[in-house]
Amino acid sequence: MKLKQNKFTKIGMLSLLAIPLFLGVSANAATPDWNVTGSYVVDFNYLGTDYPHDMTLLQDATGNITGNGGSPSGANVYTWEVVTGTVMGNVVDFSANYTATADAVTPLTTIYASGTIATDGSMSGTWSDNYQGGNRLGEWSSVSGTATILLGSLVAEDFGVVNYDTGLGTTTGYTAGFGLASSTFTGAQSVVVQLFNGSTLLQTNTAIMTKFNTDVTGTQFSSPFDVSGTFDYGTDGYWTNIKETEFGQSVPATKVVATVRLASGKVITTENTSLTGDPTTVYPDVVVPPVVITPTEKNQCKKDGWETFTDPTFKNQGQCVSYVEHLNKDDADDNDNDRNHVDSDDEGHDKHKHEHEDEDRLTNHVRSDKHGNQDRD
Repeated sequence: MKLKQNKFTKIGMLSLLAIPLFLGVSANAATPDWNVTGSYVVDFNYLGTDYPHDMTLLQDATGNITGNGGSPSGANVYTWEVVTGTVMGNVVDFSANYTATADAVTPLTTIYASGTIATDGSMSGTWSDNYQGGNRLGEWSSVSGTATILLGSLVAEDFGVVNYDTGLGTTTGYTAGFGLASSTFTGAQSVVVQLFNGSTLLQTNTAIMTKFNTDVTGTQFSSPFDVSGTFDYGTDGYWTNIKETEFGQSVPATKVVATVRLASGKVITTENTSLTGDPTTVYPDVVVPPVVITPTEKNQCKKDGWETFTDPTFKNQGQCVSYVEHLNKDDADDNDNDRNHVDSDDEGHDKHKHEHEDEDRLTNHVRSDKHGNQDRD
């Protein structure tokens, strides 16, 4: 009975692995992030007891698995052979038929195993089998041996100046595209794309993974960097965009760097320095203030301001200040002269007024004399 439990436990683990593989192929057909080729010792747990099994697997480039195993570990009595199996992303599944002993072969016992590969390469999952027409199940985990991560490469595809209406505002800036080899973006953990001028960071796009993972499951993506347009990152929903103080409004972007952490935990990065297009076309319009060629206030002479004037020019700040003081004094003198002129005009007007008054009095006097003489006549 103990030997049967060992045999079945081992079979169950294989079955468990096989089930997820089939599901992965039919549902997604994702490329593998791991290679499980190698030798393992795996514990199959049945009714609370662990039964160690040997397992040898061979994986091809597309993720298909072949292999065999037996129990107990190191002294196989029960043996089995993998019939079908695959690795998709970080999911491993396979089924295996027992080849010995008689009680496992007649009727044929098939085990189904399904599990996941952890970031350290260890594997674990659940298993089931049909030993003697029954339905046994349990959990399994690798004790020794690890899967090898497939370090797929990230490829820079395009990096260019753009100016177009996206339907979510105008993108006037840059766009960068990237492709993935030997894997897909399905289940990616993080995606960060950064825009640089030399070594100076201009902008950072961080993917919003709830949206990104829903729509980006293939091998390509692109990331926009708006400089002077009206692109609405919030409504778009794919990227959180962070702009530095200088974000490309007066210097050109010369490099873009992408860093991706895949579902397997593998981190890959690449950069593109081959920009196409004219960066100056995305700079925002700059309003140039009129040039002051003559100082009118002493403060304009300070902080090396005296060096900027051309009519006249100055040798130092003090000369500039003296010029302004003299200019203001002349203006004050002119104002005094204007006031004196007004006062003179007022005095002349008063004198003229008095002369008229004297003439009026004289005329009245003559009239009085005339009337008096007439009376005397």
